[in-house]
Amino acid sequence: MSFLSILSYLRKNYVIAICSAVVVVCLGVYFVRNDQITRLAADADDLSVRHSRILKNLKFASDIEADLEEIKRMDAEVNARLFAPEDLATNQRYFYQVESATGVEMSNIQQVIKPLPDAKRDKKARKKAEMSPYQEIIYDMSVTGTYLEVLSFVRAIEGGSAFAVVESVSITGAKNTVGEPEVEMRLSVSVLGRKNK
Repeated sequence: MSFLSILSYLRKNYVIAICSAVVVVCLGVYFVRNDQITRLAADADDLSVRHSRILKNLKFASDIEADLEEIKRMDAEVNARLFAPEDLATNQRYFYQVESATGVEMSNIQQVIKPLPDAKRDKKARKKAEMSPYQEIIYDMSVTGTYLEVLSFVRAIEGGSAFAVVESVSITGAKNTVGEPEVEMRLSVSVLGRKNK
């Protein structure tokens, strides 16, 4: 078949010729633009997700100023309850106030700042402790009083304004007096404090 015979055949069957040309052009466009369709579909999905995120942010951001003020107020409230390790007199005054409120006799109170974890044994714990704005302050003390007074002293410390936890307790019998017997309690209290800068 020569070029002239093909041309004459196409003139006679022009509908087939036009359809064949359209099919060839469509296949060419399909193969050339195939990867762009999937890329555009992924972009459309990404834009849809970003659009919904923006709408949610606009919806929930209406009270953000009030929420920010509430968080600042709560942070100030927490900071007011923290102990300052360098302010020994104020820290001990907290325990003496609890002593006078419960009726026990407190003696031999000592403040110890808990050291950071050993870097050789636990690197993650050390790094976490170094990055934290808080530190643990330990108070060792002896308290003498009746069993109920000593118990109310422990409850007042753990339920008081400071973030305190009784770590260890040892109770022994003290003086035998008329009335309720007294006990002597040696306790170790951990209190959350601000880190020195």
